[in-house]
Amino acid sequence: MAFAVRSTSSISMAKSFAKSSNARLSVVSRASEQEPATPAPSTSESAPQKVVSTSAPEEVVSTSGYTKPTPSPAPFAATLGDVMNFGGAAPEITNGRLAMVGFVAALGAELSSGESVLRQIGDEPTLINITFLLFIAASLIPMFQNKKAEAFGPFTPNAELLNGRAAMIGFAALLAFEATNGAAMF
Repeated sequence: MAFAVRSTSSISMAKSFAKSSNARLSVVSRASEQEPATPAPSTSESAPQKVVSTSAPEEVVSTSGYTKPTPSPAPFAATLGDVMNFGGAAPEITNGRLAMVGFVAALGAELSSGESVLRQIGDEPTLINITFLLFIAASLIPMFQNKKAEAFGPFTPNAELLNGRAAMIGFAALLAFEATNGAAMF
């Protein structure tokens, strides 16, 4: 029985066609019995060639010729849509970090000045907005670079999410308390 040689792209195209159309398709052409079992000439020097058996069309018997190693894919650059989508990490992490800073700053300023949160924001909006923008940028830059959050002692990604959620609830409760009473909490 003779073997025929086809390029890797021909084999993969034939396999995908066979899977998609549910038709039984032979990947390898059967050579006639009179022809010698020599490989077909290569169309290009860099295209890898595979020798495939006719008895099992999807089974590779041997590989002939030099094949170039496949380069590793370039790191995936995240887009704003990837980072900020509903299932993305950025909305919860960023809002949690801002809530942690805001809650601690609001309570500290209330204890020292006796002013409500809304009065504090009205007194110094520029500094608060600059602080928020810096924290947002510091939170998003690693996400755009696809860096994973790492644990540092007791500071784990799960602890940060839990503390951020608690701070969001605490800040909302502080605003609701001040809105219903009309005065600062402390």
